[in-house]
Amino acid sequence: MSKLYVFAIGGSGSRVLRSLTMLLSSGVHTNYEIVPMIVDPDQSNGDLVRTVDVMRSYENIHNALSFNNNEKNEFFKNPISALNDDGNYLLPLVGTSGISFENYLSLGTMSLENQAIMRMLFSNANLASDMNVGFKGNPNIGSIVLNQFTDSKDYNTFATNFVNGDKVFIISSIFGGTGASGFPLLLKNMRTNSNTALANAPIGAVSLLPYFNLKTDKKSSIQADSFITKAKAALNYYEKNVTGNNTLDDMYYLGDDFSAAGYDSCDGGGNQQNNAHLVEMLAALSIIDFAGKQSQQNAVKNTNFHEFGLESDSQSVMFADFGIETNNIICKPLSMMAILNSYLNNRDASHRSSQKWAKDKSSILGDSFWRSSNFSAYNKYKQCFEEWLSEMKENHISFEPFRLDKSSVDALDIIVGITPHYGFLSKKGCDYIDKKLSDNIGKISANLNPLQSFLELFYITLKEICENKLKL
Repeated sequence: MSKLYVFAIGGSGSRVLRSLTMLLSSGVHTNYEIVPMIVDPDQSNGDLVRTVDVMRSYENIHNALSFNNNEKNEFFKNPISALNDDGNYLLPLVGTSGISFENYLSLGTMSLENQAIMRMLFSNANLASDMNVGFKGNPNIGSIVLNQFTDSKDYNTFATNFVNGDKVFIISSIFGGTGASGFPLLLKNMRTNSNTALANAPIGAVSLLPYFNLKTDKKSSIQADSFITKAKAALNYYEKNVTGNNTLDDMYYLGDDFSAAGYDSCDGGGNQQNNAHLVEMLAALSIIDFAGKQSQQNAVKNTNFHEFGLESDSQSVMFADFGIETNNIICKPLSMMAILNSYLNNRDASHRSSQKWAKDKSSILGDSFWRSSNFSAYNKYKQCFEEWLSEMKENHISFEPFRLDKSSVDALDIIVGITPHYGFLSKKGCDYIDKKLSDNIGKISANLNPLQSFLELFYITLKEICENKLKL
């Protein structure tokens, strides 16, 4: 399988990777092995840590499954792997830990003339900036520091292993420091690489325009009122040096009104953990879109530009607000996983074990499975998926495709705007799911392990229900 290397630059890059992982877990697929490569000097960043954790969980579940032509399950099907099998997904930066930008530059060893130039280019606050927590919205700092990541062992491994058929996608924001500076540097290095497969590779990118606000905090070095100015400056540079010089195949732009109350301002570290946002999920969809394009290895590029719009100007988005193409990609997969999770919330282990579908496979889907480490791994991921949906619901603009109140919503009624079509005297909700699970248990191969049997049975059943009863 060819590889799609996804470079996620800065905090926004990590948040988009989190959304991409959630989409892939539900059954959205790319036909590429996804190799995430996170570029962020702030390795304690809460967004980065959370994303790495969820990708590790995904990879562990994927590796416990097998996928062949005899099985229908597409939950967790798309492979995600770390470049060096270290499970960190990071492209490390050398020499940025525990020092200020001034010390990183070795300012004190420069001639007086060069020191004077540096002090003209960088403010005292810039020079005193702590490299541990990134560039604090300063692309002028990022453009200096990020020049060195292409000399790292991990980057050279990527460049050496890249072959024809592989692709690259770059995620960055355009209104901060790390993303705005890292994207053009990374692109330039790839296009001048000695590996001709990489130099001529299909490369796509998404640039996130301002889409969230920050609460005013005079002590913070990052202020939301500078976002638009920084975005305009970056766009002007990109026009000449990124999209205007035939080096990029596809460019996706995404942004949103960011006048809402906003997140707490944080200069980095563990406290920088923003709630998931619809724009980040749409940015993840740009990766899916790029993966599906027929691209050729060609040194001469004509950049295709892409934007995203909604069918309505709603502040609470549901599936009906998307166009047909978007719904064809995400509506059924996300709904199937949401229904699966709702069923698990509404029917405890003792109930599941008492059902015909479990009794018929009691050695595999009996009490021991619900207490197993494999089911615990899925249950942990399930909580991450539900947190992701809940955060997008609470954010501005809100994405609320499902009713998430576990105590009052019964499985098939979970999708906003969609009513199940039951027959006369038919069972409903979780009871109907139990019936269909029992109807389908005979379709499950005896050779599957318990986790595979669980996901295979639910995938077959929920796909059938979504198509026949929910008309998805």
